[in-house]
Amino acid sequence: MYIERWWGEYIGGTDDTYTLIDYFVSREFELDIPAEINVKNILRDFQLTNAWEIKDLRQTKDIYFINDNGHRHDIGCAINLLMDVTAIILECQKNGKVHLTDLDGGIMDKDAVISLKAEKEELALLKKMLGDFIHHPLSYDLAELCPEDDMSEIAKQCKEIMTELNM
Repeated sequence: MYIERWWGEYIGGTDDTYTLIDYFVSREFELDIPAEINVKNILRDFQLTNAWEIKDLRQTKDIYFINDNGHRHDIGCAINLLMDVTAIILECQKNGKVHLTDLDGGIMDKDAVISLKAEKEELALLKKMLGDFIHHPLSYDLAELCPEDDMSEIAKQCKEIMTELNM
């Protein structure tokens, strides 16, 4: 996996990551054919369609998706969701797809394959939000859960991912 050097501890290693993977798993899949998922739909399904103001995402409120069974899956820290989505976009740009078992550490029994597609508008939102996080990591609710050194490391990793994506 191209994003392996970042994936698993700070990015891709949170409860919010597993919520995102649950979201992906709820899609229909065909064996070995990547399910194309538009980032615009992810943002819509997680109630983020109007989140253009940075202040809207520094402190997480009402970010969730509802699965087909009507169960609500909440996101604890919005920035975790955005970091994960951005890293997965990078993986899909480099390799065209990603196996969900690679994202969840191999614990899933369903070997689904996804490919994320992002338009300029969604990339602009991700760039804006991650750029703010890089410069002001301690302003985010994630800082309540992580030591300052960890927040600096997470910001550094986000900057590396954005550079790889040419954002």
